[in-house]
Amino acid sequence: MWNAGPSNHVPENDDSDDSDDDYEIAAVAVVLWYYYTYMERPLPQPKHTSALTGIMRVQYLLDGHEDVIRSKIRMGSDCFKRLSTLLELKGLLRPTRNMNVHEQLFIFLYIVCQSSNNRESQDQWQHSGATISKYFHAVLKALYELRFNFLTPPNFDIIDPVVAARGNKYLPWFQNCVGALDGTHVPCVPPAANAEVWRNRKGFFSQNVLGVCSFDMRFTYMLAGWEGSAHDARVLASATETREKNFPTPPEGKYYLVDSGYANNDCFLAPYRGSTYHLQEYRARRGRPQTQRELFNYTHSSLRNCIERTFGVWKARFRILKCINNYPIQTQIDIPLVCAILHNFIHMYNHNDDLLTQYMRDAIPVAEIDPLNTEQDVNQNHNPDRGSQQHQNRPHRRQMHILRDEIANSMWAAYENNRR
Repeated sequence: MWNAGPSNHVPENDDSDDSDDDYEIAAVAVVLWYYYTYMERPLPQPKHTSALTGIMRVQYLLDGHEDVIRSKIRMGSDCFKRLSTLLELKGLLRPTRNMNVHEQLFIFLYIVCQSSNNRESQDQWQHSGATISKYFHAVLKALYELRFNFLTPPNFDIIDPVVAARGNKYLPWFQNCVGALDGTHVPCVPPAANAEVWRNRKGFFSQNVLGVCSFDMRFTYMLAGWEGSAHDARVLASATETREKNFPTPPEGKYYLVDSGYANNDCFLAPYRGSTYHLQEYRARRGRPQTQRELFNYTHSSLRNCIERTFGVWKARFRILKCINNYPIQTQIDIPLVCAILHNFIHMYNHNDDLLTQYMRDAIPVAEIDPLNTEQDVNQNHNPDRGSQQHQNRPHRRQMHILRDEIANSMWAAYENNRR
C-alpha cells in the first residue's frame, strides 16, 4: 500500500528567518535617519519676511513727504518720475517679473546716495544679493547711455550767463572764459596687479577724476579712471591729446580757468605763481589786493571756485564717491561719470534743491559752506612733467602770458579808478 508523507510538512530553513530580520532592521534605520535629518532639524527660515515689499516701499516713499524722499535719493518725486519715464521711453530700462522700472531706479539711487552695501540693500528692498547686484549694474549702464544728453559741452558762442550776470566783477576781462576745470580724487579698490600706482600722495588708493564745469555748476565734461598717483596735469594732457576722449576744446580766443597745478598755455588760463591765490588766504588776511597780480589772482580764484563747489555738491549728494566699495574696477570708473549725469539732471529738473542752493554761493570756499566736505588737492603744485610741458608748448605759453598780463593790467587800472 502506497504511503504518502504528512501533508503539512515544511522543510526547516534558518537562513530565511535571518533575512527577514535584516530587512526589518534596515527599514527601522531608514526611518530613524529620515526623522533625525528632516523632522528634528528646524525648517529653514525665510530671509525676506517683511510685509512691505520693495515696490510697496518705493510707492510709499513716492507718495510721502518730499523731504523724506529727498533725503533718501537726493531728488524729489517729480524729478524721479521724470527720470524713470525717460529711461523707460528710451528702452534703456524695462519692467520685469521681479521689479518695475521705478523700483530698479530707486534701488540704484539709494545705493549711490547713501553708499548702502549689498547686504543692507537686501534687507531694505526684500531681494536677494544677486538681484540687487543685477539691477544696480543694469541701471548704471542705462544712465551711462544718457551722457550725450546731459553731459554736453558749453555753448562757445555766447558769454557765460553767470559771468554776464555779475557785471563789472568779471566783465569785460573774463568774457571769453567758457568754464573751469580741476581734478579730484575718488576712493577706489585697485586691481591687484598694479595696486601701488593707484595710491595718491596721501597714501590712499584712489582714482584721479578730471571735471569741467560751467559757471552755473553743471558738468560739461568728465574723465575718470586715472590712477591716484597721476598728476592733474597729466590727466588733462591725456584728455586733450586723445581724440577718443572727446575733450570739448574751445575755439581760438576762448579758454578755461585752471589752478596753478596746470601750465598757463593753449586754452587754459592759470593764475600767477608766487602771489596769494586761494580764497581762504585772502579771507584770512582781511586785506585788499596789493598788486595787479594779487587782484588778478583773487578775481580768477573767485570765478574758478565754481569747480570746487561743483565737486563739493557732487560728493555731498552721492556719498558713494567718498567711500571705498568693492565693485569691479570698470564699475568704479563708471560710477563718477553716472553721478555727474545725475547731478546735471537734478540741476535741470529738481526745483527748490536746498543742497544745490547751499553750494551756489559765488566766491565762497567749500570749507566755509561745509567743513566736513573739504578736500585738499593731494597733488597740488607737484607736477613732475611740468618742465617738459613748458618746453613743448612754449609758443602757446607766451600767448597766454600776454593775455594774462593784459587782463591783469586792465583790471588793476579799473580798480585804481574806482578807489579814486
